[in-house]
Amino acid sequence: MLTASCELVEVSKIEPVNQLGEDQAITTVNQAQSVLYGTYGQIKTFALQTTSPGLYALLGGTMTPGTSGGTTEASFRDNNVDPQNATLAGIYSQWYKVLNNANHIIEKTDLIATTDPRKQSLIGEAKFIRALAHFYLLRAFGQFYDLNSTYGIVLKDKPVQSAEPQPRATVKECYDLINADLDYAIANAPSFKNTFYASKQAAMALKAKVLLYMKKYSEAAALSGQVIAGGPFQLETAYGDIFTKKILNTKEVLFQIPYDDKNDRNNKAFVFRSSYLPSPAYVALMTGDKRYAAAITTSGTAIRNNKYNGTTFNGQTLTADTEYFLRLDEIYLIQAEAIVRSSSDFENARKAINAIRNRAGMPLITSNNKAELLELIRIEKILELGAESGEEWFDLVRYAIEDNFDIKSVKPGVTTKDKYILPIPFNSVNLSNGVVIQNPNY
Repeated sequence: MLTASCELVEVSKIEPVNQLGEDQAITTVNQAQSVLYGTYGQIKTFALQTTSPGLYALLGGTMTPGTSGGTTEASFRDNNVDPQNATLAGIYSQWYKVLNNANHIIEKTDLIATTDPRKQSLIGEAKFIRALAHFYLLRAFGQFYDLNSTYGIVLKDKPVQSAEPQPRATVKECYDLINADLDYAIANAPSFKNTFYASKQAAMALKAKVLLYMKKYSEAAALSGQVIAGGPFQLETAYGDIFTKKILNTKEVLFQIPYDDKNDRNNKAFVFRSSYLPSPAYVALMTGDKRYAAAITTSGTAIRNNKYNGTTFNGQTLTADTEYFLRLDEIYLIQAEAIVRSSSDFENARKAINAIRNRAGMPLITSNNKAELLELIRIEKILELGAESGEEWFDLVRYAIEDNFDIKSVKPGVTTKDKYILPIPFNSVNLSNGVVIQNPNY
């Protein structure tokens, strides 16, 4: 095992830790380190690395079902997901598995009597993972856009001890725990050394994103600015470099999923050219943009996602790929939006978005109109992050709530606000005997 979680070894070593007895699993810092690697490995699963990014991009309209797409893909494209959908349940349950492992690390590592400085940093990494999992669950399954809503998610801040159902927390309670975990990670997680593990900087970036979702715009602007100015991250020289470098020597990625040339075949790269394809609307938007060739390619007459095409690792062609949870280009766009929404400092907002435009070789934004700038930022995020992980879907929801944006103009299937979030999987509601309340009108 590694001597420190930020030192890189073969990514094939990052595997889930299963069937470890609680009393034996974490009694030393080294054991805590081992379980932490397993928890990172739990994020590197098909449900979280491939399925949920593709399905959320279908929700947002940048992807469309491919030749291998079926009823599940069609239901996400049409924003008409059934609570009994097995794929939905798989995404939901996998995040809770990640949470349970993170909670074991947090609780049991705290009890270890040691002067080893890794103790606090390991807890910091685990709290980053717990915050990430709760945030991804909240924005998919809870009314994340309303701090006064009772429709949060089931929070897990301790290891599961029984099958007794637990009620959903309020949205505010969810954000309170997420932010507390991120504050701890900012204070205690290691400084950034590689993209595969949590760091202080990744925690700052994730918190900037969380603050944006909470509508705490001035705080989001300030924190995203600290991430940009504080380094060590830089925009890649060319947009396409993000996707050719992947996990090797990247300057731009803050946190991502690793993959390797032995264990990760027939995964993301294959599915992203069979089950999920760039949508006609996304292709039309990209047409004329200099990022087109890096984002979109063709095979015969078939349109394919070039970000996940021809993946290589150590010179070997693979059908696997990474999932970028945090990249610097997104942080620039978070900063731009947060500045526009919190102040009239449009000059600095333009500087943030124009850093992205300049890298892309596209004309710089000159608008001085708030509404126009916000829409340009939303579109720019699609140009940078479209057909990847569904960020455009969550932006649509936020803009609909904050700016009365008409989601139906992009996704006709979103006929009510109830469609802004996904249903809680049927079994989680049904087996709770009324403790877990389903989302409205599902």
